[in-house]
Amino acid sequence: MSKAKQKGTAAETAVVNYLRQALGDTEHTIHRETLHGTRDIGDISGLKIHGEFVVIEVKNHKQYALKEWLAEARVEAGNADAPYYVVAFKPVRVTNPADYFVLTDLRTLARIAGHGIIEEES
Repeated sequence: MSKAKQKGTAAETAVVNYLRQALGDTEHTIHRETLHGTRDIGDISGLKIHGEFVVIEVKNHKQYALKEWLAEARVEAGNADAPYYVVAFKPVRVTNPADYFVLTDLRTLARIAGHGIIEEES
């Protein structure tokens, strides 16, 4: 396995383990996804908000590509038929996954805060 793949796998595993512990997921419904080729559905699934699945894309890079990462998460949420998507990314020199950053857009934040109400895309 390449060093980049190892870094990504480590970050994904850290996010899964943190979310399982923080949310009391004793059933291990929150899990790493396998690759789905051109129909990828994100790195982590099993987390729900208002009964709807959240696609989580995890990144562990020194250089941030926020716009591209969010676009990737949006496409993968579409593939998964999920209304919510976020990018969890590891800041440089941060070791505790509780301190990873989470990125989404205002549309998704409004859906979360609005208890699942989804407005028409513009």
